[in-house]
Amino acid sequence: MPQPNRVASHLPAREGSLLTRRAFVGGLPPALVAAHVLVRNLAWAQAPAGSQLILHRAAPLVAEMPLKGLTSWITPNDLFFILTIMANPLPTIDPGAWRLSVEGQVDRPLTLSYEQLRALPARRVVSVLECAGNSRNSASPPLPKSFLGNGYVGNAEWRGAPLQFVLEQAGIKASAREVVLEGTDRGKAPFAPAEANFAKSLPLEKALHPDTLLVYEMNGAPLPREHGGPVRALVPGWYGTYNVKWLARIEVLDRSFDGAFMTRNWRVRRRHDGHLREEAVSQVAVKSLIVSPQSGQKLAAGAHRITGAAWSGGKDITSVQVSTDGGKSWQFARLLEPHATYAWRLWEFPWQATAPGEHTLMARATDTSGAAQPFAYDLDLNGFAVNQVQPVRVEVG
Repeated sequence: MPQPNRVASHLPAREGSLLTRRAFVGGLPPALVAAHVLVRNLAWAQAPAGSQLILHRAAPLVAEMPLKGLTSWITPNDLFFILTIMANPLPTIDPGAWRLSVEGQVDRPLTLSYEQLRALPARRVVSVLECAGNSRNSASPPLPKSFLGNGYVGNAEWRGAPLQFVLEQAGIKASAREVVLEGTDRGKAPFAPAEANFAKSLPLEKALHPDTLLVYEMNGAPLPREHGGPVRALVPGWYGTYNVKWLARIEVLDRSFDGAFMTRNWRVRRRHDGHLREEAVSQVAVKSLIVSPQSGQKLAAGAHRITGAAWSGGKDITSVQVSTDGGKSWQFARLLEPHATYAWRLWEFPWQATAPGEHTLMARATDTSGAAQPFAYDLDLNGFAVNQVQPVRVEVG
């Protein structure tokens, strides 16, 4: 993918806040970007002074979280990444007018209102939400450059009703096999044969898991429009593509869903019993990122603290090891509290930098299943699930 044009702009959001963005807008005048993106798409933001999103595309909206967003356990709503595929403009749905239809292989097709959904027993889940293409620009061997840096991930507290309760109200037939989640955003994706609503499917077991939610709150606030409000799906431990925004329809199927967003993209090749087979990317891979210091930073000799975050798809992080000599030797970092099953884990490592010159820092996480980050990217993953160890080169002098 060719590198889009960069237009630097510093845009005031609202009184008392500042959003600094690097716009990748394909030649749009900066003034138009400021007026359109700020007012239409990010008018909701109440960012503290000095916070920022990195704007890569105005329409459909793509905005990346800066790396410093990985320094807090909970990502504030105004720093949480935004990645839309076809929504242009973003859907504006009044909660009072929102309806969710449930149909297909059910005994009692139904339609739920926002009030009826909120009346169901609710759960709170702290969970990472990571784009399946996050960190694509950091893959080695390298992949074609795009806007997909390391900031398409965030960790939030979500509140909503378990999808299980809604499906139980409808009565699932014995023939049920998959559950399709469909949003209101509609268009023709480059890989799709025709215009369609964005839709993904879950195997019945995942749909019925008590932590799979229909969420209407994010970090204690009503779910923002930019993040799929008034209602979106939350599928903890699975990549963001399954967390369908602007949810409008659920269909229970007795077969595999053959929609374009399942069969024509977000596909990987994995080896099973010695054979390479294509399948949909789903579970988040174990991963860690160094947040500080950052690559290219010049450090004075002396004591420093290497910090970062690590996560996995519904599996706790058991350890993070850090190397300050390019992988020749490794030591354990200290895992910080708090932690939760689907959340990221912050960590830190004290480093006494005495030798002048270039140093290559690395971090490698391991989860409770024993899975650890690889040192090279598997090209059979087609640009998804990039979780290799990423070197950070700094200069001590």
